[in-house]
Amino acid sequence: MKLLLDEHIWPGVAELVKRQIPEAEVESIHHYDDGSLMNTADNEVLAEAHRDGWTLVTFDLNTIPRLLHEKAIANEDHNGVIFVSSKSFAQNDHVRLAQALSVVARSEAAADWMNRVMFLSRKETTQS
Repeated sequence: MKLLLDEHIWPGVAELVKRQIPEAEVESIHHYDDGSLMNTADNEVLAEAHRDGWTLVTFDLNTIPRLLHEKAIANEDHNGVIFVSSKSFAQNDHVRLAQALSVVARSEAAADWMNRVMFLSRKETTQS
């Protein structure tokens, strides 16, 4: 499982996950491809993530769900999305977010994430 953190997630979260799981493939959009996806339209981010096999991790509960709906109607694939709600994790709650992503990365490492959607919850932080 490869996790691509969107630009609204502090880039250090990727490093926190890698400390817990050294073999984890976790990248911040801030550093992915030298930051080429920063300030890029969400549909382009989803397309690039799909091309390269990344599952997008995002706080965007407005635009991304609509795009996923459009992709489903058009019978287009995506490589998975993990939604993070600010009701579950504050954007500055980096440690808990990294813990929850680490649990998912461990438990879902071999899973097929094609067209899969997940809402990250705080219960993942208690499973480590």
